[in-house]
Amino acid sequence: MPANMNTAKEPRSKSPTYSHLLYISDAERQVYTTSSSPSLRSSHSMRSNRSASSRSTTSTRGTSRMSINAPRFADDHYPLITTIHPETVPECVPKAHAALWCARQMAQIHNTIIRALNSSWNHAVSIQPSTQEAADFLFFNQQICSTLEHHHKAEDDYLFPTIEKMLNRPGAMEGNSKGHESFVEGLAIYQKYVFLTKPSEYNGVTLRHIIESFAPDMIQHLHDEIPTLVSLHKLDSKALMKVWKHAEHLATMDTDLYAVAPWMLGCQDKSFTIDGHRPDFPEIPWILEVVARSWFARRYAGAWKFCPSDLSGRRRQITVESSA
Repeated sequence: MPANMNTAKEPRSKSPTYSHLLYISDAERQVYTTSSSPSLRSSHSMRSNRSASSRSTTSTRGTSRMSINAPRFADDHYPLITTIHPETVPECVPKAHAALWCARQMAQIHNTIIRALNSSWNHAVSIQPSTQEAADFLFFNQQICSTLEHHHKAEDDYLFPTIEKMLNRPGAMEGNSKGHESFVEGLAIYQKYVFLTKPSEYNGVTLRHIIESFAPDMIQHLHDEIPTLVSLHKLDSKALMKVWKHAEHLATMDTDLYAVAPWMLGCQDKSFTIDGHRPDFPEIPWILEVVARSWFARRYAGAWKFCPSDLSGRRRQITVESSA
């Protein structure tokens, strides 16, 4: 559990069974309480109470209210970043400028997070409590939180302040930092849920509604951050690349390779392109990928089946029930 999580003042409820009812409408509550009655519980799964969602448009609002037919890809739900908008860059800027490369790298990092969150949303209601599967799924979600924590800390503590100094414009990156504030409360609830919930207490409806409480704002922020990096083409390319590489180092410090390496590989789509560019993330030697798949992945093997792709970057299809 991340060290910055303060749980002393907020003890877990002794009776969490109906905690998810705080997040749903009266109509949904009626459907759930009916389907959860003792006479029906054995034959009616909770997973039928919430509809799955189709891929949204560029607006992330209201995504999860739409129903689809199964099967679908595990990374379908909130929209991925497909472009860094290279048309906004003057023609005189070299195509190899670090600003463009950094923007593509950031887009791929953000897509990794979006894919993982989409997969979590899609799997959430199919997971049964009091099972090893529930424990593995919670662990998969914990990796999303840990990745976001390291990523935002590297941005806020080093990357953005350093770029402001390079631009000689205090506050130039303030919009990006403040963007984190738009979803911080919901993300904190998600973090506490996936780290503190016992497998016996797990409830997929709860998790979905927690995700829906912060994900639209977070996904929008992840999209909006890319043009800011592209605009750094005014800076010296080599200097910017040096700063980026150090930020990468900070973001990957103190990480557990047995958890991070397989999770990262399983959240890629090798067929996905950004402005026609094939994926080149994560930047690791092929031999390390082999080691990650054959050795590191063994320790928490049960968690990686919830990755949106296999550990070779091939997208997975899953069956999602629709209430439509």
